[in-house]
Amino acid sequence: MSSRRTDVARLGTSIPRRRWPAMTDPELRAQSFEIAWKYLDQSGLLTGEPNDSARFILNRIDRMMLRGERRRLLLSNAAIDAYRSRPVLVTLDA
Repeated sequence: MSSRRTDVARLGTSIPRRRWPAMTDPELRAQSFEIAWKYLDQSGLLTGEPNDSARFILNRIDRMMLRGERRRLLLSNAAIDAYRSRPVLVTLDA
């Protein structure tokens, strides 16, 4: 009985296998950006200079990743929300 208890205990301490390989930070960043960009583009919310919009979205994703966030959809959704609620400069053309 003692040996069986040891075998059962050993099962609980085994290292679990991953279902898929871990994503690298550059891959996670790129995929999160792509999701956010496609959504904003298809919904017609992308305005202004594309480089400025891309910089804004990537900045939001980068800040969250620096805090430890690694969930792709949470990163992209937070970037979308931030982009939608960002202050927009309005120019008056005379």
